[in-house]
Amino acid sequence: MATLNEPTHPIQEPSLSDTQWTALLEEISHRPKRGTERKQDRSRRTEQQILTAALRVFARDGISRSRIADIAAEAGISTSTLYEYYKSKEDLAYDVPLSHLAEFFESYKAAAESKSTTRERLLLYLTMSADYAREHAEWARLLYLEIWPSVFVSETELRHSINDFTRVILFLVHEGMEEGWINKNKNPYETAALLVGSINQTIITWLLYRRPRNLTKAGAEMAERLMAVLEIEARQAGA
Repeated sequence: MATLNEPTHPIQEPSLSDTQWTALLEEISHRPKRGTERKQDRSRRTEQQILTAALRVFARDGISRSRIADIAAEAGISTSTLYEYYKSKEDLAYDVPLSHLAEFFESYKAAAESKSTTRERLLLYLTMSADYAREHAEWARLLYLEIWPSVFVSETELRHSINDFTRVILFLVHEGMEEGWINKNKNPYETAALLVGSINQTIITWLLYRRPRNLTKAGAEMAERLMAVLEIEARQAGA
């Protein structure tokens, strides 16, 4: 019989992979943002006005055709005031997606707490990526059609957040390989690229043509198909 000082069930310490997973999510969801450096509420509000206005203008006109004056007018401020916050249109264009990416990471971190398996976490990540793009179509158009393909993105702070997006998938791919349901003989970076590319193309097709009509459903179905392909490959490799 167990005494009062003895637990009826042993307490399991978190595994190394669980600790690393938690650390990764903490890092990407709390990456410092330039906006947090502004101390005064008025400055933070003005910056948010600028970011919101820039998103509307960039989504409507594209980065190349947009003008600082257009963004200032949309924000209801003078051009000189805007330049106090951003030194160039390009600087502003690359800063716009950051707040949304941070929000996505924070949302995923909260949702992933209820997922205990690698497969569930990866499936959730891919599904949420498509659903978040649907909910924030203007932002998605800017990120997926203009920012992500840009050769200049490697020179900006945004590169870190885009890298973070892929790092989560790469971590889960490595975990799936260790667990045996993802083929260990495949290059993990190529597997991660397959997953990212498939979901991104689903989002891009929706942005350009509004096909499929239901992006959330299509994203979930694509994620399930990708999981099935990975599992089939692993079984065939082990046969």
